[in-house]
Order: sequence, then C-alpha cells, then structure tokens
Amino acid sequence: MQRLPPQRPEPARNAPAVDRRTLLLSSLAAGLVRAGTVRAQTSGRGGADLVVAVTSLPTHLDPMGYNSNDNERVSQNVVENLIFYDFKARKMKPGLATAWRMVDPSTMELDIRQGVKCHDGSDFTAEDVEFMFGPARYGAPNAPGYPTARSFLGTIASVKAIERFKVRITTDKPDPLLDQRLASWMGQVPGATAYRRAASWEAWGQSVVGTGPYRVADIKPGQYMRFEAFDGYWGGTPPVRSFTLRLAQEVAARVAGLRTGEFDIITEIAPDQFGPIGNDPGSEIIGGPIRSIRALIYNSQHPVLKDARVRRALNLAIDRQLIIDSLFAGRATIPNGLQMEVFGDMYIAEHKPTPYDPAASRALLAEAKYDGGEIAYRYWKDYYTAEIATAQVLQQMWKAVGLNVKLEMVENTDQALAAGQGITDISNGAYYFDPLGQLFRLYGTGGLIPNRHQWSNAEFDQLGQDLLGIDHAKRRAAAARMLDIYEEDPPGTYLHTLPMFYGKRKQLGWVPTDTAFMDFRTGNLSVG
Repeated sequence: MQRLPPQRPEPARNAPAVDRRTLLLSSLAAGLVRAGTVRAQTSGRGGADLVVAVTSLPTHLDPMGYNSNDNERVSQNVVENLIFYDFKARKMKPGLATAWRMVDPSTMELDIRQGVKCHDGSDFTAEDVEFMFGPARYGAPNAPGYPTARSFLGTIASVKAIERFKVRITTDKPDPLLDQRLASWMGQVPGATAYRRAASWEAWGQSVVGTGPYRVADIKPGQYMRFEAFDGYWGGTPPVRSFTLRLAQEVAARVAGLRTGEFDIITEIAPDQFGPIGNDPGSEIIGGPIRSIRALIYNSQHPVLKDARVRRALNLAIDRQLIIDSLFAGRATIPNGLQMEVFGDMYIAEHKPTPYDPAASRALLAEAKYDGGEIAYRYWKDYYTAEIATAQVLQQMWKAVGLNVKLEMVENTDQALAAGQGITDISNGAYYFDPLGQLFRLYGTGGLIPNRHQWSNAEFDQLGQDLLGIDHAKRRAAAARMLDIYEEDPPGTYLHTLPMFYGKRKQLGWVPTDTAFMDFRTGNLSVG
C-alpha cells in the first residue's frame, strides 16, 4: 500500500527496556493529558461544505493508481462501479449497470444505465467500459493500472461493448466472484473521453473524471483535495456542496479542529482521544473494526529473515491481546489466521492461529542460531490508528525474547522498501467475501507481496489455482492449507482487526462503511 505523509522521517530510537504494560498505559495517559488542554467551541461554519481532516492524502485518484486506504477513502464518491454494493443491506444492487446476467459460466452481460453523464459532460456508454478495462488503462501487462489491479481483476480476459449500452465480460475460467470483483475496489469505471485527453498517467491521477456525485475541483499537494457536487449526477442532488480532505497529521490538531468546528470529521482516532472528543457536547466518536486486518510484512530476502524460524519467532513473541486491550480499549479482535468470518462457509473455523508463546520464540531463535542481527522495522506516522505506539510496543515485545529490531519512521513506500528493509506495516482488506479477496489476492501469484519480491511460496501459488476454481470442497481445502502455510513460512503476521474510529460533529448525519471508503452519497450523509 502506498502512503505518502509529508512529515520528515524521525531518526530511529530504541525504546528503554521497561515493562510492556507500563509502556502502553503511560503512552495512553500522555495522550489524554495532551488532548485535555483543547477547549471546545461551537462551529460557525454551516454544514454545506464538508471538511474532513486526514493523516494522509490520496496520491492518485484512479483506483488503479495506488491500492491504499486513503485512495479508497474517495472511491465511489467520484468514480463509480457497474454494480454497487449496498453497505447497509449488505447486498449487490444496480449501479452504472441496471442489470447483469451470466450467459455461460465464463461470460457476463451487463446493461449499462442510459442518461449517465461524466464530469466532463460526455455520455457514459458501453464504450467507456470497454476502453477503461482495455490495454490503455488495464488490459495489458504494460498498462499503467495493470500492476495494481491485476490481483483484483485477474480472471477478466476481455471486456467488449456489444451495443451502445450493453457490455460483455469474459473470464479465462468460471469465476464465482465476478460480480463481487465488479462491485468492489478496482472495479470503478472512469470516463474514457477525459482519459484519452490526459497528458499522462500522473496528470490523470490528479484530475480523474468519473460519473459520481462529486467531481475533482481543486488540489494543493501536501495540503488538501477538494471535491465539488456534480450538478449533472444521474442519482440526484448530492447532500453537500463539496467535501474537502485536509491534511492534519498531528492528532492534537485534528481533535482541536473538530472541537472548534474547523473540521466536520476527523480520521484515525485512537481510544486515548475518546474522552476529550466525547466530553465535547458538539462532538462524538463513531466507527470500529472494518473488513480488514492490521498486519505486518516480513522481507524474506533480508539476511536475518531468510530463515522462516526467525519469522515464526517474531510472531510467537507478539502479545496481540495486550495491544488490543491497551491501545484499542478492547475494541478490536485477534483474527483466527489471515481470514475473516464474513467468508461464510469458506471461513476455516478449525484453523489454529499463532499463539503468544515467548518461550517457544526463544527456542526457535536458538535453533536458528540467531546472533542478534539487526532487523529494520519501517513504519509511517500513524497512517494506521496508533501505528507509532504499536511499533514501539512490538519492538519491546521482540526485545524481550532477544530480537534486535530497529525502528525507522519513513515518509513513503519507496523509503520503506529501500535496501535493508525487514519489517513494514500493511492492512489486509477482505474486498470479497471469500479468501480470494484477502489471502490469495495479496500473497499469491501476481499479488502485491510477490510483486515486491518480499515473499513467495510455490505450494501456496499452486493451491491458489484450486481456490480460483468452482469446486467448493477443493476451494475450502486449499484455503485451509494456505492458512497453514502462512503460519509455517510466514510472509508476515496478523495483529488485530483494523479499527477505523472517527470523530464527527453531532449535527452531521453520517455512518461509516465497513471498509476504508467514506461514503458521502445521498442516503448516507445528511446535514442537521
């Protein structure tokens, strides 16, 4: 995932050897004292122009530009899907396509909604769908969107406009998840006319033209992105005139801005700020764990981490419940492996996850003849909720079993993956209600982690072919074994379900989704 906070990286610091629970609780106390100095004021701004304070801004507004939580935040507010996912009813519904049907096990036809305008005034037709999934944007290995979107849309072999308002999508094998792929992240379809006119892929990323209720209005890199209501929106009048994502990396600044009315919503709020926000009569906390898992990635090419026993030792040394209780007030859970219960009958309840076992961790390090070699852990400035505190706590847990982990704060992904990288942060979203949307998408053939050359496993990839099939028994057996491989030859580890807590003004009617997407469409946003 791409993260580009503008803060300069801080020099690495080794935390003192103190009791882990004392370290955690003292961090929480410091946050409460700091936040308690903020004085509440009444907002004088009115609610027609929404301002959202964020810790990082999107880097490329085409979903295929970067796979990151901050890019997904904007998502269908600007660029829409053929099939919509109704977050409240938890089911598919018509979007830019009014109907869809399977004409054979590998072919879907969709009726494109008529009368839809793109933000540049052009008509949205089946030709837009064909072009935007074609080789100019996605449908060829050298297309700019291919590296990011391949693991999401990998079964799609061709997209063809067969009439002005009818599209045929063919997959290279029967795909039981095709409708979910089209309704999810990377399935959004921008306007082809504007794309053809864009000077470059980078320029397009700052000026994306879609069909959504809001259009790109103004961008000042490192400061804000503003999106205005699109008067020609096919779905009716948007609920606010505009929304602005404003960069505010410091949590104290976000909390203060919420309480004074400068901001309507603030993101990435940890439980140590719940009190100051909840005590303000005009503000409240909403949100919770989303359909994602907060995780770590280990670089198996690192001299120390080449040995899977060292990677397993890292995992056994982590007291996940202590992190949840101390940093997240118990408002997250430990996953049963890298999977989520939303997978239904593809959820492997019998899987045995990695326990907290520091004695077993030390034994593995002795068996591997670990000699104290340094492992660089590179992380961002609270791109994830409580990311800094989590990194510090993990370092102390690893130190307790004899692992030498050095903390290094970085600005962006390039710095995180530069020479010497050992551990980095990530979130593993369950974009489909199936292991294909989480486990294999990230770690299997064509996934983000193998593409970065951080880890791959031949048996894992082979099992992925069964997972891509339609035989349910084979699919479930493959998913179970892949979960075991993740524990035995770990590419990283899961920490907890990913919480996304928001502070917001009480008069604002807004409900978070179960993903990173902040839905500001009619029906999910109202201004009191």
